[in-house]
Amino acid sequence: GLMSAIYLTQYAKPRTRRWMKPLLEILAGVPTVVYGYFAALTVAPAVRDFAVAIGITWASSESALAAGLVMGVMIIPFVSSMADDSLAAVPNAMRDGSLAMGATPSETIRKVLVPAALPGIVGGVLLAVSRAIGETMIVVMAASGVAALTLNPFASTTTVTKQIVDLLTGEAEFDSAKTLAAFALGLTLFVVTLLLNIVALMVVKRYREAYD
Repeated sequence: GLMSAIYLTQYAKPRTRRWMKPLLEILAGVPTVVYGYFAALTVAPAVRDFAVAIGITWASSESALAAGLVMGVMIIPFVSSMADDSLAAVPNAMRDGSLAMGATPSETIRKVLVPAALPGIVGGVLLAVSRAIGETMIVVMAASGVAALTLNPFASTTTVTKQIVDLLTGEAEFDSAKTLAAFALGLTLFVVTLLLNIVALMVVKRYREAYD
């Protein structure tokens, strides 16, 4: 997402930007169930065939890798859009000054534009990560939702949000083990999101002070 924003703001011709920018925005508006359907019918079988081709014969047709790849495509527009706006808001004087001092365009992007636009970039990454953490539909359709703790990307797996749905589905008493486990998982999600926000605020505060 960041690389696409850098390309669109610094390298792409106006004609190219006119059709690539709306195309990225369209990806942000596609419902997650469509992504899940695409992951289950297209990406997951392709990942399994790739695993078999490289000698991993026990790869599942519903895997964490397939869900992760499609989820990555889903959150690209969020990072790209925020980074695009942040890079475009950097004063031209900073870019022109860097180029005038002899820096190459790539050095200017890496050492001047990206640090200056970092608060907006971090905000976009945080928004994308928060959406990925709370995503359920893609995991249900592409990773099968099997509650297995594994580091194998080619195996079936689940996520915290999917487990919350499973535990709260049905008629269970409020103080039952399933309901309490669902609340514990929800608290875990809350803590993780809170920590991400704290880190993002620290980064934004540091660089905003440096470039105001």
